[in-house]
Amino acid sequence: MKTQKIIKVGNSLAVTLPASFVRDGNMKVGDEVVVETMVAYSAILIMLKKNTNKNHLNPEFFQWLERTTKKHFSLIKELAKMP
Repeated sequence: MKTQKIIKVGNSLAVTLPASFVRDGNMKVGDEVVVETMVAYSAILIMLKKNTNKNHLNPEFFQWLERTTKKHFSLIKELAKMP
C-alpha cells in the first residue's frame, strides 16, 4: 500500500496516482476513470472506464482489414457459406 497526499489543483482537489498503479492498470494520459466512494469502508475505488466507442480501433487497422479482405475475398466468401 502506498500513501498519497491530497493536493489542490486550481479550485479542485486531486490525488496523484503512483506510476506502478498506472502501469499495472494499463492507464495513460487522457483515460477516464470511475471514482466510487464506499463510505461504510472509508474507501474510494478507482477503476478505468471501459471504452464503449466501437470505433476505437486505429486507421491502420481498417486499412489492413480492407487490404486483407480484398486479397482473400473468395476465401472469406467460401468460409461464410460454412455451417
